[in-house]
Amino acid sequence: MALDNHDTSDANAPRKGVWKSGKGKGRSQTKGRQLQEDAWDEVRALLADKPRRADLLIEHLHLIQDKFGHLSAAHLRALAEEMRMSMAEVYEVATFYAHFDVVKEGETPPPALTIRICDSLSCELAGAQALKTALEDGLDASEVRVVRAPCMGRCDTAPALEIGHNFVDHATLEKVKQVIAAGDTHVHMPDYEAFDAYVAGGGYEALKKLRRDGDWEDVQQNLLDAGLRGLGGAGFPSGKKWGFVRDNAGPRYMAVNGDEGEPGTFKDRWYLERVPHLFL
Repeated sequence: MALDNHDTSDANAPRKGVWKSGKGKGRSQTKGRQLQEDAWDEVRALLADKPRRADLLIEHLHLIQDKFGHLSAAHLRALAEEMRMSMAEVYEVATFYAHFDVVKEGETPPPALTIRICDSLSCELAGAQALKTALEDGLDASEVRVVRAPCMGRCDTAPALEIGHNFVDHATLEKVKQVIAAGDTHVHMPDYEAFDAYVAGGGYEALKKLRRDGDWEDVQQNLLDAGLRGLGGAGFPSGKKWGFVRDNAGPRYMAVNGDEGEPGTFKDRWYLERVPHLFL
């Protein structure tokens, strides 16, 4: 199936053309969900001059979620168009994460405020289910939605919940009502050691020295000699993992897994929140 389309120097201009499925046959639009101009305008205005790179997809989904309170099918289609990605790719990412609310055509969007109650083992033992029932009975369902959510890595302050982006530790109905009344639904960032302060204290000196004088083969061999292994269960040597990455001719990325998604594994959160460069 081919698309007859003329070139245009305006990357934001709507794509025009006729999709042909056979000799003498044609249709004025593609199959699948159609692009809505108003939704496309809203997405472009929201993204403004931000890059449209594929690795920023999650960030752009957050922008739409925070602006409209949910991800409508029209906005997902518009985002796919704007980022030159398939609708399947965008939808797959949007539906994978619990904090994104995908609303299909004909569905009612959720209330403006959502309370997510941690349902990890620690929070369940601390009364999360009873708290959920109390919130559902004590709050207006037309204004506040109460849902269960995966482990939030706050096992030391169970039961924990999140109102908007604000975490509430040792949560109770009374605490939740106070937060809602104050409109305190935004994230609270703890004091953390910034890059300049870390560098002033000698941070990243080893990295600078290795970049200046080091030999990557020596570093990789040191990892192998030290016996450093992954803790995922297989115990695979870290030095070999590094070798696999280096042998890849394509782009290389480092992912820091700070999910803390297993019961009781909140041990690193304190450091991740306050001294992040220690990990990097």
